[in-house]
Amino acid sequence: MRILLINPNSSDLVTKTLEEAVKPLQYEHLQIDVICCKNTPQAIVTAFDELMAGVASIQLLQEKEDAYDGAIIGCFADPGLRGARELVHIPVAGLFESSTIFAKLQGRRYSVLASGDESDISPWIGSIRDLGDRENAASVRYINSTVERAVSAKEEDILCGIEACRKEDGADAVILGCAAFAGRGKELSAKAGIPVIDGIEEAVRMVEMMVHYRKEAVQ
Repeated sequence: MRILLINPNSSDLVTKTLEEAVKPLQYEHLQIDVICCKNTPQAIVTAFDELMAGVASIQLLQEKEDAYDGAIIGCFADPGLRGARELVHIPVAGLFESSTIFAKLQGRRYSVLASGDESDISPWIGSIRDLGDRENAASVRYINSTVERAVSAKEEDILCGIEACRKEDGADAVILGCAAFAGRGKELSAKAGIPVIDGIEEAVRMVEMMVHYRKEAVQ
C-alpha cells in the first residue's frame, strides 16, 4: 500500500517533522510519501490561509492520486478534506477528523491542545461543531506558539497543558492540535497517564482501513 501525506503549508521544518513521524509506521507493505504544497502560507492561521491550503491540497491530490492507494491531509484544520473526497477517487483522511475518532474511543470527552493563542479557540470550536462533537469536547487550550516554534516546544510545557486539560477540564484524552507535534503522542501519553493523540498514526490507520474496506467491498 502506498499513502501520500500532504503538508498543506509550505514549511520545510513541518514537512521534515512529518517525514520523521511516519518513518516508524512504515513496513514492507506500507510506504508513506510526504510532500508539501508550494505557494501556500508557512502556517495555516487564518480562514484565508485555510482556503488557500485547501485548494492547493486538492490540486496536488488530483495530480498524484493515480500513484497512491490513499492520502492524508496533514494539517489539523483538515483544509480541503470535504472537497478532496468529492473530487479524488482514493480514500482521504484528515488529521483532526481521525484524531477525534480515536479520542472518542478512549473516553467520553477530549480536549484540544494547540499551537497559537486565544484567537484560535473560536475556529477550533467551529471545527468541533462541524464534526458534531460539541458535547464531546472538554476544552480547547493553546501553548502560545507559532506553528514552526511548536516543533521544538518544551515537553514540560506541553505536559502542563495536558494536565490542565485532564484536571481542570475533565478530558479523558488530549489531541495535539498542530502537525508540528507529529510523532510526540505516544511518549507524552506514557508520561501524562492519559491518551495523547498527535494524529499521524491515527490518520494512517484510518486510510489503511478505508483502502482495505473499499477493496473488499468491490470483490
